[in-house]
Amino acid sequence: MHNERLAVDHVGLTVPDLDQAVTFFTEAFGCEEIFRAGPYSDCGYFWPGEAQPEVATVRLAMLRHGGTHNVELLEYKDRSRVDRPEAPRPTERGGAHLAFYVDDIHALVDALRQRNDVRFLGVVEREQGGPIDGLEWVYLLTSWGLVIELLRWEPGQLPYEVGTSARLIPPPWLRDTATG
Repeated sequence: MHNERLAVDHVGLTVPDLDQAVTFFTEAFGCEEIFRAGPYSDCGYFWPGEAQPEVATVRLAMLRHGGTHNVELLEYKDRSRVDRPEAPRPTERGGAHLAFYVDDIHALVDALRQRNDVRFLGVVEREQGGPIDGLEWVYLLTSWGLVIELLRWEPGQLPYEVGTSARLIPPPWLRDTATG
């Protein structure tokens, strides 16, 4: 596939309460709300094997996180199908997480620990050995079930870089220090 003109536009996340999620992302991660849309009366797409879109009321908000990502938050209400009681774990089919690069992971963890709408799923870990030796990471869980990873790594200092010219894309403020 020729991908010179292909780019990731956004990550879409389903949330149970749009207002709560917008507040969380703007307060906890400094996202900027760009616009809201809806309510719409159906999901807008046909799931394989179904003759019509699922009946639901859909509202959405599009957020921007600095110069790095667009995040779409979707709230589906009055659904014709029943929700699972909890969100899928990252190890389950359909499970996912959103990751934020952070310069000072320990300072952000300390700040987020003051919030009552997140629970950390461990402590900040530092990779020992392997292709990402030195990378720091931790997972947290929002009160509505979204898994978020915070991570930090140094461009040009990960062991995988020795064996390939391919590079992970760093945040914009570090791109001038990265090679490749």
